[in-house]
Amino acid sequence: MGNAARDLLHAWRGLRKRPAFFVASLLTLTIGIGANITIFSLINGIALRPMPFGERSDRLFTINPAHRLIEREPGWGHSEISYLDLQDFRTASTVDGIGAYFSRSFVLSADASGAERVRGGSVTPDLFPLLGVEPLLGRHFRADEAAAPGLESVVMLTHALWQRRFGADPAIVGKEIVVNDRPRVVVGVLPRGVRFPERDEIYAPLRFDDQPRSDRNVNAVALLKTGASDATARIELETIAKRLEAAYPETNRGFGVRVLPIRRSYTSRDNTRAGLMLMAAVGFVLLIMCANLANLMLVRGAGRQRELTVRAAMGASHRRLMWISLCESLLIALPGAMLGLLASQWAIDAITGSMANSLPYWVEFGIDVRIGLFTIALALFTVLAVGLYPSLRAATPNLVDGLRDSARGVSLGRGGHRMQATLAVVQIALCLGLLVGANLMVRSFLAVRTTSLGFDHTRLVSAGGYLAGDAFNDVRVRAAFFRNLSATLASTPGVAAAAVTVSIPGDDGGSGRRVVVDGRTSEADEVAVESVSIGPTLFDVLDVPLIEGRTFTEQETGDPDANVAIINQDLASRLWPQQGVVDRRIGFRSGGDIRWLRIVGVAPDVHYREVGNETEQSRLTVYVPYAMEGARGMAMLVRAQGSPDAIVAPVRAVLQRAGATFAVSRIMPMLELLKLTTWQEQLYGTLMASFAAAALLLACLGIYALISYSIGRRSREIGVRLALGARPSDVVKMLLRETARVGGAGLVVGLTLAIAIARGLAGSLYGVRVDAWLFATMALPLALALFLATWLPARRAARVEPTIALRDE
Repeated sequence: MGNAARDLLHAWRGLRKRPAFFVASLLTLTIGIGANITIFSLINGIALRPMPFGERSDRLFTINPAHRLIEREPGWGHSEISYLDLQDFRTASTVDGIGAYFSRSFVLSADASGAERVRGGSVTPDLFPLLGVEPLLGRHFRADEAAAPGLESVVMLTHALWQRRFGADPAIVGKEIVVNDRPRVVVGVLPRGVRFPERDEIYAPLRFDDQPRSDRNVNAVALLKTGASDATARIELETIAKRLEAAYPETNRGFGVRVLPIRRSYTSRDNTRAGLMLMAAVGFVLLIMCANLANLMLVRGAGRQRELTVRAAMGASHRRLMWISLCESLLIALPGAMLGLLASQWAIDAITGSMANSLPYWVEFGIDVRIGLFTIALALFTVLAVGLYPSLRAATPNLVDGLRDSARGVSLGRGGHRMQATLAVVQIALCLGLLVGANLMVRSFLAVRTTSLGFDHTRLVSAGGYLAGDAFNDVRVRAAFFRNLSATLASTPGVAAAAVTVSIPGDDGGSGRRVVVDGRTSEADEVAVESVSIGPTLFDVLDVPLIEGRTFTEQETGDPDANVAIINQDLASRLWPQQGVVDRRIGFRSGGDIRWLRIVGVAPDVHYREVGNETEQSRLTVYVPYAMEGARGMAMLVRAQGSPDAIVAPVRAVLQRAGATFAVSRIMPMLELLKLTTWQEQLYGTLMASFAAAALLLACLGIYALISYSIGRRSREIGVRLALGARPSDVVKMLLRETARVGGAGLVVGLTLAIAIARGLAGSLYGVRVDAWLFATMALPLALALFLATWLPARRAARVEPTIALRDE
């Protein structure tokens, strides 16, 4: 057997004799590498990885109108653009093209499982070529196939819908399928994974022939020309917007343009900030891992110092000493790196599996090779570099001093002890910062989950439905259908009340509107609100009595010319503070026209936007009768007499029997629905909590190893003190005071870091207050860990008989 093999075998035997050190080192590597690769890979998938459009990803932008009213009311503005304005923006010389889409619902014809409502969109024929998406089967839409919604003759399917509904039929292209009660020809199937913009499954070609310029209902995506800068494109598009404002003052007055990279349009500023804080947390855990490894390896190296010094005294070369040290380091580093990789893959699979139904298609999680290699390389470097420290000291020419120092238990020397103390301070500081950040993000997530929506939603069941077919082209016929459907649901056993609404509270926002008050019709007096069309029983289902006035009558609900409205309390207080509201008039402004509505009631405030995403506009609600807007896609809200889970099946049965062209989707208790709307908060809170747990565990391992080693190496000193009359309690107090100095320094540095983290997260938190109590409670676990890490080995050392301690030395 060669020298190298013998040294590896000798190192393995040494590790087997010290299982605590070996296990602690492997745990440190597994937790540190696994946590870093997992978390960075998740953040990379959400916020950093390019969108799945190849080389075009960095040149794709969204174009949205922005109204000057946003200066007075932050958060207000249309996300959709006018189709006619879009044609003008297409003349810009800095873009290669502008595609458009708007989301809608489709109903696939009934089969053995019934009619199916499918999320989809109308897209301009140039959208998918613009995105660089080529069909897996068939072709793109042609320009001459584009038509107004409802009049299309062709469709394209996503890969998922093609497999699920049509059994991956390879001959699907050219076949007719019944969509929205009309035959359509399938002309193409998109590649696997493409569900633009997030979860759509079927597409129809879009063209508006006679839409007014005031209708803003399409989303625009532009492709920047190669070599053009986004700043130049933004200036050119803003110039076009100003020209349109001058040419069409009635419809475009006050409207500018907002241009954002496509990634930014899907990721809010708050979530971006949270992602950056998580990236900082990745670095913290990485530093804690390295500090912990360094401490563990210094502890182990000190234990081997006498062996290596004796080898050097017997003539071992410098190279030989280094190889002996590296053998043990390699036996720790290589399996630790493999376990870390396996742990990260398991964690990513577990997280993505638990959130598969709520993630948009462009979020792809997977181990990032570059960060994986960097993390493993850094861990290996730390283990190997610190592992060489004993061999370097053993190679010193002053072997007599080295042998004497190792015999006295001071083999690390003053420099080594200072290094260990510094590493301990770093660990404590970083860990405290992570604990504070995790506490804030978890509490924010819990606040999002538990916040009141303005009503009790614990017994509600929600369902989506879409009413297709030419038989329901008349809005009055649609109103009668939904009226009868509500009555049937309300009479179902176990149901207390039922209603239809265009928006589900806590999940959907209403339609953006500009409201004026009778007698105050100037542009400066406009107020941005959201309108929600409802049936007359909505407030019975929500169990929130009106504050003033009455709800809509059945006749008003089915009359598109009823011209009545209910407003919420926030809007009433803003428009007429401390005054009566019923019978006053407000108007919806559209271009130069105003539609006047008489207020018949005031409702309590209900949150419609996703919790944490409320804006000034979303807090101001105008309810209108169903027939005034008459959407084909509506939501059903049903209040259960008992458990909501018990009525899901009966409600599904009623909805499936409602009509051959009425398709139902997503029937679930509202408690489950609201979980889907908070996936980012849930993910960030879970990740930060995982970071903090990993950091706390790593820090505790490192601190305990450091203090245990320090006390063990001072057994001779402790024996002398006890022999001279010191009591065991005096020894324990002395050691606790020394630990308190290191721990206090770490907590002070950590407090400064924690304050900076809290300030950085402030804009991303919901319903959380930062105070001194927070920092105190987060410092407590670390202080307790320091106390136990000192008290346990100190108590053990103080109980040893002085003669035994001196004889062992």
